[in-house]
Amino acid sequence: MGQPFENDEPFIYRLNDNGSGPSLLVRVCIDRGWRMYQGYNGCEEKWNLWWRNSAFPATSYKTLGDWQFMNHIPKGGSICRKDSLSRLLRCMRRIYGSIYDFSPPCFHLPLEYAKLVSECSRLRRGEDAGSSVVWIHKPVAQSQGRGIFLFRSVCDMRCGSPAVVQRYIERPLLIAGYKFDLRLYVCVPGYRPLTAYMYAEGLARFGTDKYTLSDIHNPYRHLTNSSLNKTGPRYAECKDRIGSGCKWTLKQVRRALVGRWGAVEWLVWQRIRALVTLTLLAQAAGTPPARNCFEFYGFDVLLDDALKPWLIEVNLSPALAADCEADVIVKQPMLHELFDLLGLPMKHTGLSLLQGPPTPNLTSCSSEDESGSAKTPSRHATGHRRGARRMRRRRAMPIHCVTLQAPMPERCLMTDLPEKPKEIQTGRLYKTTSEINCEGLESQSTTSVAMSSADPVDETWRGGYATAASRRRMMTACSWGNGVRWDRGIGRVGQWLSVEDARESVAHVSKFLRAAREVAREGGRDKGAPRDGSRDAFLEAALRKKLQYGSSFEVWLPPF
Repeated sequence: MGQPFENDEPFIYRLNDNGSGPSLLVRVCIDRGWRMYQGYNGCEEKWNLWWRNSAFPATSYKTLGDWQFMNHIPKGGSICRKDSLSRLLRCMRRIYGSIYDFSPPCFHLPLEYAKLVSECSRLRRGEDAGSSVVWIHKPVAQSQGRGIFLFRSVCDMRCGSPAVVQRYIERPLLIAGYKFDLRLYVCVPGYRPLTAYMYAEGLARFGTDKYTLSDIHNPYRHLTNSSLNKTGPRYAECKDRIGSGCKWTLKQVRRALVGRWGAVEWLVWQRIRALVTLTLLAQAAGTPPARNCFEFYGFDVLLDDALKPWLIEVNLSPALAADCEADVIVKQPMLHELFDLLGLPMKHTGLSLLQGPPTPNLTSCSSEDESGSAKTPSRHATGHRRGARRMRRRRAMPIHCVTLQAPMPERCLMTDLPEKPKEIQTGRLYKTTSEINCEGLESQSTTSVAMSSADPVDETWRGGYATAASRRRMMTACSWGNGVRWDRGIGRVGQWLSVEDARESVAHVSKFLRAAREVAREGGRDKGAPRDGSRDAFLEAALRKKLQYGSSFEVWLPPF
């Protein structure tokens, strides 16, 4: 779609391959003044946003125009398969150690069946009684709780399709006797460099029967999938403290935990933020740069009775239906602010005024040619004589070998710039044609918008791109067709908070966690520390001081 839209043409959204999609997503698109795509019968028609539940074919990325956007990144769903997620986290745990100890021990079936039997035998011979160990079986390609069951003995396990078996977390945190997990929403506009945003609000999903290990065959006690529990017999009942239904907002969860746990409750959200960052870093090395594409993940996190977060799974297309009041409270403003973050218009005002910068030749974002190799030029173009020695191309280094950009000092932050305060507050980064023409020559560089022209530019985070072609491809992916530049810092947009340490190394995340633990420990001992909502600001200021970060640094916290 190379031609710009006329001023009187609306923004067009496309849902899947047949026009069906989540009701809440359709409502938000209509509220923004967008029109649904009408070309499902085979006729040619332009579209701007294509929202698909499953991954796109590789050919779709090759034909993507400046004003076309898709909600999946090539190879961005590796962490969304249970077996692939387990392999990635296992590999990172071997390299970095216990910082990646947030996923239960996992065995892949049928390949690791013998290892599972050996582990069960070891536990039976050890101090722990083998009969008390509970395992959970999950098919790798299923969702909504389908095919999941618990067992104590391998003899009770039913093997069928490929699956993973994990050690069951037997002592989860309970509220009024009910088990729950947390659904967190994460947006990744790009992996090169890794840019991630977490939404402050989210959902807590409860089981509809009280938790007990004496009955491991009742899914309504042990599984928290809302699609499963809304079919349970006690879903509509008004349960003790939980109420009817099976969902809370994170705001309700915070109010239930803060009175009992104090400063430790603040720490658990920082540990969850680090968990999300470390999970994304595990996939970042194998994900190619992609322009005008983003990923919208749903992270499922479980808290145990010691308030340690455990990653359960990552969802590629989290549910956007409005089943209860909590869904509408959380998801409707989240989708509006997501589209604001991505630079998609609230109302149509003429897309020709928002035309992006000219696209370089290296625009292909398919999964076939994003491994760092470029197309081989013709013999006439290269001018090499026959038999000449060809230079080997260096492969891009993995993410753990890349030195990434450290947090900028306070004097270089976006909030200190007087030029464009409106864009920073609203997150709208649209550019007019005149602005883009003035910045056309700058688009090939990585000069940060937060750095002054007199200061040196730190580009060490690009150390993993060994060739000029791979650097150009990465910079092309950072510059979207609507003028948004993801290599430049974008702060909070609504309740979407930038996870700044996502661009940094695992060592920086470890440093952040150590500082957060120290702040929570000192805040718990300080008798003069506030105990109300102002406690968050007190702990945030202490963490900023300990890490020596600037005033724009924000901790991720659900509303209180």
